[in-house]
Amino acid sequence: MQAIDIKGKQMAGTGKINNSAGKRDFSVAILAGGESSRMGKNKALEILGGKTVIAHVIDSLRPLTNDMFIVAGDVAAYEGFGLPICADHYDFRASLVGIYSAIASSREERCLVVACDMPFVEPALARLLASLSAGYDAVVPVSPRGWEPLLAVYSKSCLKAMRERIKSGDLAIHHVLDNLKVRYVELAEMAVCCDPALVFININNVVELEKANLLVPRVRKFRRQTGSAAGKNGSPPLVCFVGKKNSGKTTFLEKLVRELISRGLTVAYIKHDVHGFEMDREGTDTWRLTQAGAHSVMISSPFAMASLEKVGEEKNLDELAKRVDGSADIIVVEGFKCAGADKLEVSRSARSDSLACSEDELLGIISDREEAASGLPVFAIDDISGVADFLADHYEFDAGRKDGEIGF
Repeated sequence: MQAIDIKGKQMAGTGKINNSAGKRDFSVAILAGGESSRMGKNKALEILGGKTVIAHVIDSLRPLTNDMFIVAGDVAAYEGFGLPICADHYDFRASLVGIYSAIASSREERCLVVACDMPFVEPALARLLASLSAGYDAVVPVSPRGWEPLLAVYSKSCLKAMRERIKSGDLAIHHVLDNLKVRYVELAEMAVCCDPALVFININNVVELEKANLLVPRVRKFRRQTGSAAGKNGSPPLVCFVGKKNSGKTTFLEKLVRELISRGLTVAYIKHDVHGFEMDREGTDTWRLTQAGAHSVMISSPFAMASLEKVGEEKNLDELAKRVDGSADIIVVEGFKCAGADKLEVSRSARSDSLACSEDELLGIISDREEAASGLPVFAIDDISGVADFLADHYEFDAGRKDGEIGF
């Protein structure tokens, strides 16, 4: 189904990506309507550190909100990113028109507007800007080069003033800001949640793209140290593979784990079994001690160790993840479809034509049906390399990317 914006124009790609728990009550709009004249081609789609420039922005900010969309003149160019696409509300291109269109199309009262060519935007900075917005029309950071209106939070209270300026032909953003109640955020305030030397970098030409590529390792190191690229508090990222019973999750994960390990990653695995399980063979020493009533049993050898303990109630996923060895680069989970964690669903038509989860709970679908989802990446059931590439990009691993594309 297509959505219609307030001018009657269509918004394409209404499926959402990664609507995880803890979303904030502000929208995120990515402005992709620039001419890219200095680049000579669409700068948003240029490759930076293994993925497109705009994908960096999407991946950084999409965990923050249930309402993320792209504002663009060329709808077709961005249909593959699984986000709604809003056309400009006026038939000419200007930054002020893009900002106005973003605010007018947002579902929430507040909207974080960010240019598509700012790949190192930090979610912590976005949260800071939003947290300062009460009582203001806009919250605008100030970098060494001046005001940054293309990485700012705006309220719908801005719309009237912006509309009047656009109709008068005055498209200077600073003229609008002069007549609004604006909270300006200085460098000292921002330094606690981002690296100001990186976060405002934008890419307008080939030279700037080359420089940004050299900075990618620095950005990834910063995010690993702060935990913004991994799990909470710098813990390894955790992703659940869910699906209906007998959908092929274990078979797929066996191959995926091998692939991730071949790329130099250390992988931990957690499996959810709602029916209970036995980890020991009948007649072994540990089985006999368990049967005798020992609350916990542990066995160790020079090569491995294992433990089994009785619990009064099932442990939640966060508790289980805390027990994982800290050397893991990623925790792969089979099951736990009700957990508030990143999820991909394995779905085979031989099992069912419907999904176990709604699309807005998922990062993507692994299926033998091309039409398994309307607004999410769909990976072929045997596209192990493609899923590994997706995880490497999403969690910003330094694992080598192999040739392959998302989808069919």
